[in-house]
Amino acid sequence: MNNSKPVKTPQDPGLKLTKNMCDQECKHEDTMCNVPYRSAVGGIMYLMVATRPDLAAAVGSLSQFSSDPCPTHWQALKRVLRYLQATPNHGLEFTREEGSRICGYTDADWAGDIESRRSTSGYVFMMNGGCISWKSQKQRTVALSSTEAEYMALSEATKEAVWLKVFLGELGEMTSDEAIKMFEDNQGSIALAKNPEFHKRTKHIDIRYHFVREKVESGEVILEYCSTQDMLADMMTKPIAAVQFESLRDRLGIQGAAANESRGSVEKTAAVKKTPRQATSKGELRG
Repeated sequence: MNNSKPVKTPQDPGLKLTKNMCDQECKHEDTMCNVPYRSAVGGIMYLMVATRPDLAAAVGSLSQFSSDPCPTHWQALKRVLRYLQATPNHGLEFTREEGSRICGYTDADWAGDIESRRSTSGYVFMMNGGCISWKSQKQRTVALSSTEAEYMALSEATKEAVWLKVFLGELGEMTSDEAIKMFEDNQGSIALAKNPEFHKRTKHIDIRYHFVREKVESGEVILEYCSTQDMLADMMTKPIAAVQFESLRDRLGIQGAAANESRGSVEKTAAVKKTPRQATSKGELRG
């Protein structure tokens, strides 16, 4: 992989991976027996869990084929490695923002799996300029509409929001009466969570997904609409084009070492120009 060509995204937007991507006559068991597919997926997953939310959708897709990968799956995995080759020093960066509050974004790719037609849920939670929690996961059941798929994703994100609220409360970062704002780009799912009359047309939705309705009514979660262009969780649900991907990656707080060093040098220069009184007021002058 040292001589491979780097790429700008971990996934090809034009490729949909399936279990039966090879011809029936293909003997890929022989060609794949010595390929370290599982260990490679595990290595990428380790990076994703630690500090690379931009790999979540790719890991979720590739891990489905760990038991019987074919050469096409291996090529898709090597694309992720080529992306990592292009971004070896990228990682999450957080800023020291006064009064920074947590907020969440949730999205779904309706019927994105062309074999099972199940949708993919994704969410991200932001605080202090960086992503503190993220997830990309295929939904358990088939959604009958985009609204239903988005509502199911919203419910999973709400569970995480409640847990984060308790956790941040123990750290003294949130009070019990504070609500977590969550952004959604589907008006139907917002109406489903807020409007009781709308529920009569969606009685078939599993009761476990109506958890979000309870939390909205109690004021623990506030739902707000945002445009698809501003939906940070979009990259958690499906492959997207390079321009949009890089924009969302930057907004998630995933930065390269060069950007960090440049930003750090600016901060150091600004600190040098401060007077002793200014520095003391900021707690930066010691001794």
